Amino acid sequence: MKTTKLIGLGIIGLITVLAIENFTNIDIALQNLCFNAGKRQWLINPELHKKLTYIFYDGLKIVMIFCAVFCLGNLLISIKQKNLRRYNHFSLIMLLSFIIIPSLIAGAKAFTNVYCPYQLNIYNGLYPFVRVLENYPADFIQTKVGRCFPAGHATAGFAFLGLFYAFHQYKYRLIGLGIGLSLGWIAGIYQMLRGQHFLSHTLFSMVAALTLIVIINQIVLRLEQKFPKLTQSE
Repeated sequence: MKTTKLIGLGIIGLITVLAIENFTNIDIALQNLCFNAGKRQWLINPELHKKLTYIFYDGLKIVMIFCAVFCLGNLLISIKQKNLRRYNHFSLIMLLSFIIIPSLIAGAKAFTNVYCPYQLNIYNGLYPFVRVLENYPADFIQTKVGRCFPAGHATAGFAFLGLFYAFHQYKYRLIGLGIGLSLGWIAGIYQMLRGQHFLSHTLFSMVAALTLIVIINQIVLRLEQKFPKLTQSE
């Protein structure tokens, strides 16, 4: 499928997620399952989070940073030694995925002004529940900007969706796609259980990441066309 069509599908997907978030109550219905109304706490409370954070929270970030440093190191070494190896295609795709996907999606938080579930008054928080495309009540005095849409932490997992284009063989591409989706959703569901995000927050991040890797792939292909020795062994 052509790049323009894939990007178009991605945009349609983003609009669909916004429609689901704005016109349905799926987010609330699922989030209610993650909240113990009797105890007024989330299924993964702060104490449990402290025990799990190195696996499901900080651990994923560390893995992504380690992989990004590895890819950057591979590129720098190959340039310094003038030994432009075939691994450069893999490194370029993944390095750009690790940089662009989390940065752009996290940057979008500054414009959406949406609070996390645990911050909302419907879950014992302080702020009113307002959807992405809605305005806050006229009498609401906002002292702190919401920074919860789209989901940011899950992008550390969705950044690995770049593996789809990093490999050349189709079966490995599918494995890479599965890895990226699995890591992203493990992180996303973990955050839902903590009251950090609604389902739509992670859905939007996933579709955005899938769209961005199509663009990243085109960037790398253009670079390889302009510098034909970039991914070839000497």
